[in-house]
Amino acid sequence: MKKIISIAVLLFLISPIGLLGQVTTSAYAVYFIPKTVHMDSVDFDTVLSQRALERRTRQRIPFSKADIPVSKAYVSAIQYVASYTGVTSKWLNVTYVEATPGELQQIQSLQCVDRVVPLKGGMTKLETSELPYGYAESQTKQISLHSLHVHSVNGYDEKVALGEGMLIAVLDAGFVGANTVIINDQLQTTATKNFVEGGSNVYQGSSHGFSVLSTMAAYQPEVFIGTAPQASYALIKTEKELSETPEEMINWIAGAEYADSIGADIINSSLGYSTFDDPADDYSVTDLDGRTSIISLGALAAARTGMLVVTSAGNAGGSSWDKLTFPADADSILTVGSVNQYGVASSFSSRGYTSDGRVKPNVCARGEGAVVYRPDGTVAYANGTSFSSPIMAGAAACLWSTAPNATAQEVIKALEISASHYYQHNPRIGYGIPNLGFARRYLSAVVEGTTPEIVIYPNPFADYISIFLPDGEALDIHLELRDLNQRTVAVATLESKRYKALWSPGDNIAAGMYILYIERGGSTQMQRVIKLL
Repeated sequence: MKKIISIAVLLFLISPIGLLGQVTTSAYAVYFIPKTVHMDSVDFDTVLSQRALERRTRQRIPFSKADIPVSKAYVSAIQYVASYTGVTSKWLNVTYVEATPGELQQIQSLQCVDRVVPLKGGMTKLETSELPYGYAESQTKQISLHSLHVHSVNGYDEKVALGEGMLIAVLDAGFVGANTVIINDQLQTTATKNFVEGGSNVYQGSSHGFSVLSTMAAYQPEVFIGTAPQASYALIKTEKELSETPEEMINWIAGAEYADSIGADIINSSLGYSTFDDPADDYSVTDLDGRTSIISLGALAAARTGMLVVTSAGNAGGSSWDKLTFPADADSILTVGSVNQYGVASSFSSRGYTSDGRVKPNVCARGEGAVVYRPDGTVAYANGTSFSSPIMAGAAACLWSTAPNATAQEVIKALEISASHYYQHNPRIGYGIPNLGFARRYLSAVVEGTTPEIVIYPNPFADYISIFLPDGEALDIHLELRDLNQRTVAVATLESKRYKALWSPGDNIAAGMYILYIERGGSTQMQRVIKLL
């Protein structure tokens, strides 16, 4: 099966880790989303006494939304989840709770909650609250996806982004195991379709599609958590296991059309084609222009519907073919290569570029020693771009869920520009390994129309700042960090920098908020930054 993008698998058994002892609660301040009440519709005589009204009138203090009580429905929603709920402050739009880690995750997922802040000392220290990824921790953190799943800086807990609300269509061979092995108690499979044998039974033939699915959908804390466990999935079989014919490419296109018809946001395809059972049907590497192969034209058509098409680059690296397999050469789709745990391109990962010079693969993720589920319920390390592709597809779903008004092409661009080799791309790794934390910040700025000329990451920062420049012109950069009283605390001039620069303002700067002034090429940009302890 040359078309299925995976190779040898090393299996091992895993026993779930039991959690012993009593679960304790911690104190938090739960901040609600901004109040939506219109000021002119509020009768402040009902919420303030006459003396309070007179005091404000004497000092010409206008009424504000801080005077409006917090929605009782919001408070009730918290009371339903938390072990203990205290009083609520209308001024701060916050309520006091004591909650277990499990309750905290439920609270963070509520639509009425803006953020959750732990009530304890040491708030200037960098704190992170992470999911118990188990064996998948390394492949998740390699792309910094944990910063979207649960992110806490200075006690500021942002909402969990686990792909909720996103529908991912998985085009693959069979899904044996997906209906018998419990990888997620709340796995949402919204549709199944078989374009090979017909009907809706996809749980036959190969288990390859199930292993692919597991990299995204698994949710077994302390054992294996995938990249998008709260997304919904459509399982679509387009691949014949025992043959290699051009018909399978037409099946793929039909599967993509079906994915479009049911409203899928993302397609993941861990299939690739180049040579067939009949050599007369074979392609050549010169055909890798995104316009020759019929499946590449189908992938482009899928992208034009607004779906994000994610596909494996192929496992032909080092072989006589060596290059991408179709449809990985298609324009406007996200082609994913493989790297190992050290971020080095896997020897088997198919190489770019396309024959017309476009950068492929676009990005890379773990495909060498990737953690997957097998149909017997065991967890395994597996090799192949079959698995780097869905790992990235799930991550893209989480990213997109944080900026639902973004386009698929904007999501691709955010992943590319955040990647490790964006300014030094090459045929083996493409733009490199994405940083989902940076991609999130960039995508939000794009959607809000506030994309700065120069991008700063991370923010907040602990030791250093990465400065991403908008062009390749080598110019000096003058940096000045000022506190909120406009006192200069650090300055530097970085000479002849292009594409990217690093700056460490110093270890003796106190934690807090600052204004960073960046002068480059005669223009100055200002940006708020937060220094961590």
